[in-house]
Formats: sequence, C-alpha cells, structure tokens
Amino acid sequence: MKTRLVSPDCPQAFQGGRRGGSAQRKCDRPLLTFTSWEASSGELMTIFQLLHWNGSLKALRETKCSRQEVISYYSQYSLDEKMRSHMALDWIMKERESPGILSQELRTALRELEEARKAGQELRFYKEKKEILSLALTQIYSESDTSSPSDDQLSLTALCGYH
Repeated sequence: MKTRLVSPDCPQAFQGGRRGGSAQRKCDRPLLTFTSWEASSGELMTIFQLLHWNGSLKALRETKCSRQEVISYYSQYSLDEKMRSHMALDWIMKERESPGILSQELRTALRELEEARKAGQELRFYKEKKEILSLALTQIYSESDTSSPSDDQLSLTALCGYH
C-alpha cells in the first residue's frame, strides 16, 4: 500500500489555484518520492495528512476558507505539543459523541503503523496519529476517576502497552 499525500481526492483540496498538472502528478505519487522538498515541507505534508484524517480540512472547507489561506496559516506552525493537543481535543469531542471511537481508531493506527514499518514506508504520519490518539485517551481517563483505576482504564493500559 502506498502512502498518499492526503487522500486520493487531494488535487481538489490542494491545487492552490494552479491549473492541474503538477499538483495532480505529485498527489499520485507515494510520499517518499518527495526527496527534493525541504524537511519543513515534509512536516507540512504530515500536518495536512493529520488535518485530513482528523476531519479538520473538511470543516475548514465548509467554513469557506480558501486552500491558500489554510496552507498559509499552517505553514507558520510546526507539529508540536500544542498542535497535537488541539487535535487530541478534537478526538475527545468525537469520543463524547460516539463512545469507543477513540480506542477503535488507536487500534487501527497501531495496525497501520506496524504495516507501514514492515513495508518500509515513512512512519511519521502513523506515529503522530498514535501520539494524538494516546494523548486524547490519556486525557479522557485522567479526567475520570483518578482515585482507583476502573476496568476500562486497565484495558486502556493494556491497549497502549504500558504494563
């Protein structure tokens, strides 16, 4: 399985006003072919992959933000604890709306990370997904009963591999 920039429909999301061509061709290539891009561009690509996965890009499109505005805004930031925390908060809200989605998504992320590792693919996106989801789960369970761990917290501990 090839790692794609953002999604198969990436040209519509990221042409940035260009006329077809290069954006289309770049989006059809695996992430690893972008060797000529700067390291910061690689990080920006990871940020956009995470925003797509998180549902934030769709929400931004619905608020009528232009592609260029979104790119300009996120180009100023690095993928740090603050950004991970904001994305984790999004997942906490999703968990409250649909209980169990967080642990399901974490299991999927762990499986994808292992598959990518075995395939020799770039791991940053998968590691970041795992970190964001783990952060969200940790936050949720630290807000609940902190005096004694429940069965759910114990299963979370086993899921995350903290024995």
